[in-house]
Amino acid sequence: MARPLKASEESHEQKLPCRLLVEGGADFHFFSHLFVKRGMYAKQQGKVIPKGFEIRASGDCNQVINGLVQLKEYELDALGIVVDADLTLADRWKAIRTTLSDLKLDYEIGDQPDPLGSIIAGKKRLGIWVMPDNQIPGIIEHFISWMVPEKTENALWQHAEQAIKTLPGGPLFLEKDSAKAHLATWLAWQEEPGHPIGLAVSKGYVQAESPTVDNFIDWIKRLFQLT
Repeated sequence: MARPLKASEESHEQKLPCRLLVEGGADFHFFSHLFVKRGMYAKQQGKVIPKGFEIRASGDCNQVINGLVQLKEYELDALGIVVDADLTLADRWKAIRTTLSDLKLDYEIGDQPDPLGSIIAGKKRLGIWVMPDNQIPGIIEHFISWMVPEKTENALWQHAEQAIKTLPGGPLFLEKDSAKAHLATWLAWQEEPGHPIGLAVSKGYVQAESPTVDNFIDWIKRLFQLT
């Protein structure tokens, strides 16, 4: 269950006609810092300033998908959603298609996501990104783990993986959350332990300029028509 969102985490103060819905406060801060690093957002006096589009944290995956109703808002030009595939990509995609149909929103989406990020034309542009890469099951932590510098040669990353696999008595968390546990363990061993995923970007523990992020950034630019 997603933790309740604080008001400060729900959205940026500036309201813009292009909007990105994400799953929760941690994701909100991760994307905010990622967009700062990639030059798409500004940062002034410690505050992240949206440029061209805003982010809103909706809660859990189902709440993000239900947020598709915002396509009916008159002042909105484009809406993007980012959701985890979790265990089954096909089930997540089916849920999105079903919700669009139930809301009587006239969008024709294919049988599966576009690997480069789906963008569907309509009265309002609709973008869909299914974490980690629109092609495999997983969660945002898989996407972030691809940003870990030189991961295959990173002894600390490999040690964290081994520690997760050899927990006495076995892990208490579900298998689907192993990527989350691995990333959290690795972050706990950094110079400043315990940073959430958003600050992991700003501190440089993961590389915002990693080529693994490029397709996602390109999808954002195409969806919101950024130069």
